[in-house]
Amino acid sequence: MRKFFAPASIGNFCVGFDSLGAAIAPLDGQLLGDVVYIEEAEQDTFKCVGEYAHKLPSNQEHNLAYQCLTHFRAHVKVDMPCVALTLDKRLPIGSGLGSSACSVVATFAALNAYSGTQLSQVQMIELMADFEAKVSGARHYDNITPCYLGGLQLTSEIVPDRAVALATDQNWHIVVAFPGFALNTAQARSVLPESLSLSQSVEFAQRLAAYTTLLQQQRFSDAVKLMQDAIAEPSRAPLIQGYADASVSLPELGAEVVSISGAGPTLFALCTSYEVAKRCQDWLSQHYVNENGFSHICKFDNQGTRELA
Repeated sequence: MRKFFAPASIGNFCVGFDSLGAAIAPLDGQLLGDVVYIEEAEQDTFKCVGEYAHKLPSNQEHNLAYQCLTHFRAHVKVDMPCVALTLDKRLPIGSGLGSSACSVVATFAALNAYSGTQLSQVQMIELMADFEAKVSGARHYDNITPCYLGGLQLTSEIVPDRAVALATDQNWHIVVAFPGFALNTAQARSVLPESLSLSQSVEFAQRLAAYTTLLQQQRFSDAVKLMQDAIAEPSRAPLIQGYADASVSLPELGAEVVSISGAGPTLFALCTSYEVAKRCQDWLSQHYVNENGFSHICKFDNQGTRELA
């Protein structure tokens, strides 16, 4: 049996709506993401297990991972031997941590490796984006690409090879906190503005261009100063209970940035030391996270999706 892990990710990463995403890994070594097991079988079988399996459809045909399997066999590798596929669902649904992307990426990575198809980076990302669109309604790459490749990625259809890896500061610690309740992605997108003014569009382009350039120049403190979300956060923040208090309290504890992870309700706080990150995590554990939630102090996961021993 072979097993493949895909890490959780932060879509938008504050300043890059629908175009910037980061894969994350808890400092304690915990695997924050989904795992797919694959082995040869007499006939194709699929099952979903794990902490959050009960949140997914009981009918396997409605499960994205199973749909990936049937699509791969029909359109990519018709003569692939039959497989037993198991999705270990470790990420909560509707968390803003790229849960659906995790399932899709881990499944396609497992199928590509098992069948020996050696699909290119672009082919893999496009396959994955097709299935992520089934959940979000459009081909958003900012969870798929970092989940697959790791690190902080500038990503879209118009980016060469769909991805440009960006430099990050080794001192950055990212505190993520899932409050314990889900936020429907479609609902989170429905509250977004339908259009931007010319001045808003120009400011967004300037901010993202300057931010990515400063990262590549390793001017990290200057880049952090540009991390503001004027596109999604003002509309989504009212949907997330406790977020307003966190956005005020965490900077007082030393956080450089507080923003919404993807569509929410998970938030992330960017800190420049472990000590500050621990203070923020402690506050979040007391004031933001309920008994069904969790928080982690993370670094960037620079490995992306990989086979586990």
